Amino acid sequence: MKWYIGLGTAATVLVTIALAILGVGEQARMRDFTSAFEARQIENGAALFENNCRTCHGPQGRGIEGVAPALNAADLFTGARLERIGYTGTTEDYIRSTISAGRPVPSEGTSYPQRMPTWSQEFGGPLRPDQIDSLVAFVMNWEEIALARGEPTPSVPEGEGVGTDITVSLPEGDADQGKALAEGGLGCVGCHILSNTGPAWEGGGGLDGVGVRAETRFQQDNYTGAAESAQQYLVESIVQPSAFVVDGFDDGLMPQNYGDRLTAQDLADLVAYLETFR
Repeated sequence: MKWYIGLGTAATVLVTIALAILGVGEQARMRDFTSAFEARQIENGAALFENNCRTCHGPQGRGIEGVAPALNAADLFTGARLERIGYTGTTEDYIRSTISAGRPVPSEGTSYPQRMPTWSQEFGGPLRPDQIDSLVAFVMNWEEIALARGEPTPSVPEGEGVGTDITVSLPEGDADQGKALAEGGLGCVGCHILSNTGPAWEGGGGLDGVGVRAETRFQQDNYTGAAESAQQYLVESIVQPSAFVVDGFDDGLMPQNYGDRLTAQDLADLVAYLETFR
């Protein structure tokens, strides 16, 4: 019988040693598991953002002026934005609650024309709780790069602003440069290509592109602006957006300060780009 006791003791010792070895590596294993889970969650959040949020908050979450604020921005993670609106919780809680329940009215001090829709099923939206978690993780993933980048430098023209005179003589425009402006800091594509917030630039479905529409728009009976040519109409739509508002869209959606923000060359480049949409 003694050999049974010895065998049992040896087995107990071996099991204890095995458990100790497993225990030593358990923390590292759990860290690896957590890291892999968080990576998949952020990846899922990126896909959800691309499909549901990009058209308003812009590529890489940098915002679109006049449409929706930047999420990939230092003031969101330093707490400055939360302080401005009187929110006392954490940044993560603010992001989660805003995505989940939406914002029926803009925050005080902002003038974004569109309300933030409700996304969580808990509040009548289309996304499951795990999908909300993934979106929150994706937005929070920007914290390090947003803080490293710091606050954005105010956008000012590298020269004198062109003003609001639609008869101004413009230099020759570069459509490629205009495309870069529209897709970059101005964020025009967010409203006119990626979403239907503003009149579509591209043609399709029986609709001509904006370059073609501009050639006759200023001659139509319901036109309320002062343009006398296609180029003047395009200029007017940029620097005097309230002079004529296309049917089906609301006044005030377009920023009113492009005359101050754009140089004559910038404006010429944008017009040249718009003229490519046939």
